[in-house]
Amino acid sequence: MKVFRIALGLMSLLILFAATSAQAHDMWLQKKGDKAWLLYGHPGSTDPYPLSRITKMTGITANQWGVELEPVEHKGEAFAWLNDDFAVLTVDFDNKYWYNTEEDGWRNFLDPREVRGTIIDEGRSWKLSKEIIAWQPFLAKPIGQRAEIVPLKDPTTLKPGDTLPVMLYYEGKPMPVEGAQVSVTSDAAAEHPEMGKLEAQKPFNVTVGPTGHQIIIGKYEHRLDETRRVWFAFSLTFTTR
Repeated sequence: MKVFRIALGLMSLLILFAATSAQAHDMWLQKKGDKAWLLYGHPGSTDPYPLSRITKMTGITANQWGVELEPVEHKGEAFAWLNDDFAVLTVDFDNKYWYNTEEDGWRNFLDPREVRGTIIDEGRSWKLSKEIIAWQPFLAKPIGQRAEIVPLKDPTTLKPGDTLPVMLYYEGKPMPVEGAQVSVTSDAAAEHPEMGKLEAQKPFNVTVGPTGHQIIIGKYEHRLDETRRVWFAFSLTFTTR
């Protein structure tokens, strides 16, 4: 019985650790050949996730026509076949409901519920991403994601060390400064990139990383009251040559 209790305790710690790290995970898209992969974790280290949490994957053509994509599970991750010409790909991911209590730390549930202890933070978590495949002028404006990073010029033509001005948008309008931040570099090798704060109504300059796949990470915490939040983690990816 004692061994069982120890094993159960270790299992609980592992679940708690997984929940804590999952809440902080990022998500991004990456086109590889004729597939668009949805990656979850950190650059260089990704984790599996339930396919059911992908709520929407879309390819948008140069004529701004949206085509629904069907995610396919592969070894705990997912990809979508790209059987058309797209300018940009988007994905929405439901990261469910989170509680942070003094007694148990961060825990993840499918929906709100009663939890024991003193709640420090709680709320819904959403992850969104878009990948630019072929630059089109309409990509310099919001394309309809609830939280998104918008490049103000074609990022695919830039060189390492160049500056890319971006704007962050929430529900189609410039994102509030409070609670928002964005990575200062698009270097895909930066596992935990430095995050910078926005200035109201002003572009944020991101330094382009080494040639290849680029990732810009954005965060936004929308406060509902003293403890309740809606968290958005969102990314913009593209490839330089």
